[in-house]
Amino acid sequence: MEDGATIRAEFHGNDIAVSSRDPLIGTLDLTSSTDTTVEVMLDRYSAEALLSVIVQFLAQGQGGDAPSSPPLPSN
Repeated sequence: MEDGATIRAEFHGNDIAVSSRDPLIGTLDLTSSTDTTVEVMLDRYSAEALLSVIVQFLAQGQGGDAPSSPPLPSN
């Protein structure tokens, strides 16, 4: 793979593998269209940041994709 290349991958609802609880560290697996697994490394800070941008993304939905519950409070 070329440096700086974009890989499009999907989340298929798999669990996050927790490798440590203190400090909190784990991986989230994504699957590309070529069946390549992309491991997203997470710690507490990055998981909270990811959660925040996902809530912001969901808030953009309209019509049938409108948010169905109140947004989570941001820290």
